[in-house]
Amino acid sequence: MNVVNMNKVIPINKKYLMEESKTFCMLPWLHLFVSPGGEVFPCCTTDRSLQLGSVRENSLEEIFNNDATKKLRLDMLNDVPSDCCKMCYDREKISPHTYRTFGKDHFGDRFEELVPNTNEDGSLDEFKLLLLDIRFSNICNFACRTCGADFSSKWGAEQKKLGLEDWVTIHADNHKGTLIEEVQKHLHHVDILYFAGGEPLIMDEHYIILEEMIRRGRTDVMLRYNTNGSTINYKSKDLLDLWKNFKKIELQVSIDHYGDRAEYIRHGTDWGVVESNLINFRKLPNVNLGVATVLSVFNYLTITEFYSYMLDKELIKQEDYQTYLSMTTHPPYYTATALPRQLKDVGTEKIMKYAPTLQTGHIVKQYLDLAVPFVNSEDTWRTARKEFIHHTKERDKVRGESFVRTFPELQTMLETK
Repeated sequence: MNVVNMNKVIPINKKYLMEESKTFCMLPWLHLFVSPGGEVFPCCTTDRSLQLGSVRENSLEEIFNNDATKKLRLDMLNDVPSDCCKMCYDREKISPHTYRTFGKDHFGDRFEELVPNTNEDGSLDEFKLLLLDIRFSNICNFACRTCGADFSSKWGAEQKKLGLEDWVTIHADNHKGTLIEEVQKHLHHVDILYFAGGEPLIMDEHYIILEEMIRRGRTDVMLRYNTNGSTINYKSKDLLDLWKNFKKIELQVSIDHYGDRAEYIRHGTDWGVVESNLINFRKLPNVNLGVATVLSVFNYLTITEFYSYMLDKELIKQEDYQTYLSMTTHPPYYTATALPRQLKDVGTEKIMKYAPTLQTGHIVKQYLDLAVPFVNSEDTWRTARKEFIHHTKERDKVRGESFVRTFPELQTMLETK
């Protein structure tokens, strides 16, 4: 169809864009992602090749219609691939579940309201964010091995201790406090509030927004979280009591292992506390719980033991559509493709024996079936080995931890000869 808008004509083929296009995404019409450093991107899964702007320099409203954002919309309408969306393109070769398909699934019914109103230059006359993902700061009580100072103040403190960085805590708007005010302007029409970090459950802004939504009677909004699951009480706030007001909560808890291995990979973890919180989360009728796991050198050989433990304890269930296994490629020395071939073969053999014991269509089986070809797609140990040894020993020293003691099955990776 052709949509006429003040003498501006844009060809819009809804059926093609929503059902056939491999590049169209709803998110640029309703969403902006803000990193803890204030950088603005189309969404949290885009790579950093297309920074739309910074809230330290411009308002969200200005960025929503700047040249970069307008071009992105026009490229999508014209079925032109965007470099920043490569993660979705690549993942859709092996899985239908990407942020691009999430956007279409959750906001497809808003297509007529949003997309046909695109002006000839790619701008939109109405600035309305329906999905909010604002990482107000890097405040975090964990220092996960596959993370960094950009998303963890605890990491920043370690970097400073090592003389590598001068800063510890960063804030998206440089502590001006104007970003939270701008976000509040969208709370009357937002559909989904996504909280991540840093660690969102220890951020003041998270509780400001929740209490404001309750005050406005907007408890019909969907809450989505990616959290380390360590905190249910913050200052005077009782998280579970606040959550009782909301109808639907999608909760992803980042867990890469259990016990000592969990506490090593995600430094700051008290496994007893996290496991107890998971049990409490599971009891909440308005919460859809899932476990988000990062596949890495640390857990590939024992990922079957991890999933067996979590399933036996019913901390993961077959129907948990929020459960997810991320095939991380960063940092390159910790990606599972960096495992030495002989160790990689051990992990692969264990998965090949364990996966068939799960029911067809089981969420864990689906991801294990994807993990094996990913890990075996290339061998990067030769190029990653030096950095792996350096970074692992460096963090072990500053944290008082032992890679060899925690992962005896991987001890040969620290051999220098």
